[in-house]
Amino acid sequence: MNSENNYNPADYKFKTLGEFKIYINSGANVAFEFHNRYYGMERIDDEFHLWDYELKDDIVQMKNLEDILNFCIDGVKIRDLILEAEIGERLW
Repeated sequence: MNSENNYNPADYKFKTLGEFKIYINSGANVAFEFHNRYYGMERIDDEFHLWDYELKDDIVQMKNLEDILNFCIDGVKIRDLILEAEIGERLW
């Protein structure tokens, strides 16, 4: 995702689920890779959006952060994968 020469994936990882929640709740955009696919997630107005970069379309939109964290990608809840996924971008 990140094309910078000095990109280090470890610099972008979230340390806790709480850190991710604060970040995404503030309207930031997070791009991550899971099972060789790239996804994006952000809060837009009062909804949380998860989209597929390849399809360039929303997968799901939800009003509640906890609901979208419980949404599954390939059978794994986002809350369970986000700390392990490779984070490609963290945009404010």
